[in-house]
Amino acid sequence: MEIKILEKDDSSIKFRVHGGTQSVLNLIKQEADSVDGVTFAGFVMEHPLEKSSIFVMKTEGKDVDKLFKKVVEKTLADLKEAKKEFNSALK
Repeated sequence: MEIKILEKDDSSIKFRVHGGTQSVLNLIKQEADSVDGVTFAGFVMEHPLEKSSIFVMKTEGKDVDKLFKKVVEKTLADLKEAKKEFNSALK
């Protein structure tokens, strides 16, 4: 997966994800929607054959770096918990 920042300022970020899946972006979007201070999070697939998407997150004037890191950390924590639960269930 390759990530390239296209635009960024204090309260918004826009980046391209190439080679990733929509599943990962959906997880990030869902988590961003639950974080206080995020006013918009979404992505659009540029072209299905290129497996490239554009993700945008906007905040209400809050530090986008801090909030996006929080979103990613929460997403990773959820995935780790799911992995733990699945491993326990499969034993």
